[in-house]
Amino acid sequence: MDKLLLAVKIAITVLVLILFVQNIAVVEVRFLTWSLTLPLALVLVVIYLLGMVSGRSLMGLMRRLRADRGQRPRH
Repeated sequence: MDKLLLAVKIAITVLVLILFVQNIAVVEVRFLTWSLTLPLALVLVVIYLLGMVSGRSLMGLMRRLRADRGQRPRH
């Protein structure tokens, strides 16, 4: 099982490296009044990380709301 997990981790790492190498073209990203020129691969990584953070925050909020609902007495 450990070898399978290691193989999956290596495969994901290789795929991410391929994605990064193939998307080194520079793109302009605009948001409201800001404008940045970055490699597309970096933009993808930043968007992925922001998605991870926001998803984790949303799941934490949902757990907290569920726990609060379970602790309140019912009327």
